[in-house]
Amino acid sequence: MELEGVTLGLIQMAMGPDPGENIEKARRKVIEAAGQGAQIICLPELFHVRYFPQHSGAETGDLAETIPGRSTILFASLAREHNIVIILPVYEKTADGKFFNAAVVIDADGNLSEPYHKIHIPQDPGFYEKGYFYPGDSFRVFPTRYGKIAVLICFDQWFPEAARCLALDGADIILYPTAIGHPGPDTPKEGGWQEAWELIQRSHAVANSVHVAAVNRVGTEGSCRFFGGSFVADAFGKVLSRAGDSEEILVVKVDFTMNTEVQDSWGFFRNRRPETYYRITVPFAGKEGRFPDLRKKDTPQNRGFHMPAEWEPHDAVWISWPHNTYTFPDIPAVEQAYYEFIAHVHTSERVEVFVPTAIVYRKVRARLNEMGIVFDRVTLHTTGYSDFWNRDYGLTLLVSTSLKILAMSGWESKAWVGKHDDRFQDGTISLPMNRWRHLTLAQ
Repeated sequence: MELEGVTLGLIQMAMGPDPGENIEKARRKVIEAAGQGAQIICLPELFHVRYFPQHSGAETGDLAETIPGRSTILFASLAREHNIVIILPVYEKTADGKFFNAAVVIDADGNLSEPYHKIHIPQDPGFYEKGYFYPGDSFRVFPTRYGKIAVLICFDQWFPEAARCLALDGADIILYPTAIGHPGPDTPKEGGWQEAWELIQRSHAVANSVHVAAVNRVGTEGSCRFFGGSFVADAFGKVLSRAGDSEEILVVKVDFTMNTEVQDSWGFFRNRRPETYYRITVPFAGKEGRFPDLRKKDTPQNRGFHMPAEWEPHDAVWISWPHNTYTFPDIPAVEQAYYEFIAHVHTSERVEVFVPTAIVYRKVRARLNEMGIVFDRVTLHTTGYSDFWNRDYGLTLLVSTSLKILAMSGWESKAWVGKHDDRFQDGTISLPMNRWRHLTLAQ
């Protein structure tokens, strides 16, 4: 049964560095919105924390919450007390240690929905989310006291497939908790984003005959200025109300019965031709020229990995044993320096050593043994290579900090731009791979 005359409350707010203060401010604003008659109240994306993904590689696990947890328990009590539905977007840590950009729909009786996990995860300057959040895997419509509610989070709003799926599943309204602004002082080359951001969501309303509401944050965090502009649009894309660029509570009455009226009159659903839409269910890897092959852009950075700095915590150091007399005419002196280096370093961390031949292996091991080296902390690996520049060709471990996953990257040696034939073998030293490869080395 469709409801009419439902009142929305959008909480457009700025976030400070203290999660507790953000939660308390949101609590006060939810009570204020309820006092103004709001029945469905939505907070912005990641409302309890500042937008940390504008930088990559930060340790943020201590900011995450379980569900149920601190925020959901508090706002569930508010929902019961004020007879309201609350959409609560939180940074979630699950029991198995995964992190999600999540949203929970809390019904008016205080019951929590299963969390929606953001499906489309961006990885662009100022929005490095792949290094922090696992992607979700399903869209959901949540029946509540005041209507059938669907939630999509921020970057999801650019994908028409998501809105279409939820409209087909019977959503009365799609709510978009958001954290979007301009990531630097300069206007992007394609122009300001706010107009396009609003336009794409209004187009979802028109194409799917469904109400939409977007709830953005405001304020400046680091180099990013969040532009606000939260709005509500009806089932034909008309903006019913729009916020400015400062903190504001937007209270808007909507009529969900309009959805059916528009669907029936325009016939967007009954005139669909899904048998012709096969292309949208195929990953972006089609024929060159017709369909861009984005696998060529499948880089570690685009998946949220970064290369740790040399001074960051690590388990081992990798070195290549010197043997090239062109680089080192006095090889014995350099070898002695290597012996001393290993003796000092192996007391605090493992040392992994490439050696070029079995003969060198036996010589180095015998000398280290004479020095009293503990071999469970030093490992020799026999493999061919031309010189000691391990940083140019060796194995590189990459880190996704919050996801607690490692990846390996194998380098393709160009032999100093083709100048030295004897150095081409360095391209095979790390592993038989020339492209990076994701590994479940650690969880």
